[in-house]
Amino acid sequence: MSFQSLLPASGGALDRFFARLLGGLVWASLALMGLVFLASLLVWLAVMVVVSLVSSLLTGRPAAMTLLWRRYREMARQRWPQRPAASTTPRADAAEATGASAPTTVQDVAWRDVPAEDDARR
Repeated sequence: MSFQSLLPASGGALDRFFARLLGGLVWASLALMGLVFLASLLVWLAVMVVVSLVSSLLTGRPAAMTLLWRRYREMARQRWPQRPAASTTPRADAAEATGASAPTTVQDVAWRDVPAEDDARR
């Protein structure tokens, strides 16, 4: 909604200036409210991190950040999201999706994942 539509159409340059000024002030106040909300969320997050760390010292249990970090590392080690076991060519993928091909395992060597050296030793 434009504040210029609230003013009479026959207004002069001064009326248009004040309408633009009022519109700018409204948008600036909305942006400021958003920034205050974001700042309050960040403060709340920092407080909860400190509470979690202090409670972990008192109880001996791992902190929430520690558990989240362990879970993240576990998922990263599993290389998520997993790719399909046999990587097929795009043409074979399209043929399978439409049902136009016989059930074969057409593979393209260039599309396969080559395991790292440490994975090959296991």
